[in-house]
Amino acid sequence: MENTTDPVADLHTHTIHSDGVKTVAELFALAKEKCLAALSITDHDTTNSFAEAEECAAATGIEFVPGLELSCFENGRDYHLLGYCIDPDNSTLKHYLDNYRIERERRAERIVAKLRRYDSRIEFNEVLVKAGIGTVGRPHVAAVMVKNGISSDNKEAFKKYLNPGKPAFEPKPNFTVEQGIKLINNAGGIAVLAHPGSTSQTILSGFVERGLDGIEVTHPIHPPDMQQYYRNIASHYWLIGTGGSDFHGNRDYDFINFGVSVAPYSVVQSLRRARQKR
Repeated sequence: MENTTDPVADLHTHTIHSDGVKTVAELFALAKEKCLAALSITDHDTTNSFAEAEECAAATGIEFVPGLELSCFENGRDYHLLGYCIDPDNSTLKHYLDNYRIERERRAERIVAKLRRYDSRIEFNEVLVKAGIGTVGRPHVAAVMVKNGISSDNKEAFKKYLNPGKPAFEPKPNFTVEQGIKLINNAGGIAVLAHPGSTSQTILSGFVERGLDGIEVTHPIHPPDMQQYYRNIASHYWLIGTGGSDFHGNRDYDFINFGVSVAPYSVVQSLRRARQKR
């Protein structure tokens, strides 16, 4: 946290509506403990948390920034876009998310089919039960593998079976970053590249040319020098530099970073202003 006397926001968190383990109410309670001024729930490919989040925001006095984390896949690589201040009732966005939820389930079913060639201790229905109301993803498959004794932990499940090039990996359908930006923008939202990590400036500049609005500067995988690098990138391209903990609630470091890996509240104001202009 850059300055503990200034209001801050966590703009990257997850709940049981995707692959997090905390309810919306539980997440807002944690945010209250950390004295956050604003919170964005950015569940993967869903806006199903929004109604409850608005109620929790009113009850706690913490500003809710509507968000989601949109999955993109191009040139054999995953990219994630954070979409802020989106209209969840936008018909095009709703249609896409409904279809993608179905595709996520089909992909998980194909992954389970591959896994069963190596081990019979996993059933697709177990994955659906583990996902509950959330959108199905590889973390749910991994969690079932751990529960059934196939892997010692989620990390091993991904490393041995679920990552690209491993026996049970299933690629996502191509959905380019440019398509993701347009989908978010057309829903009135602000498109921000999530946890860019070691993404090259050449690739970033290409995304900017395609309409990218911002980049996630502060993230647990970004050490201080990387944060400064992306802060400079954001300034150079006139992007909004956001930040968040990527909280899921099922990893030890989640609680270390929540309330620490944050953005100044002024970033929320920048997102709101950009939304008004759009």
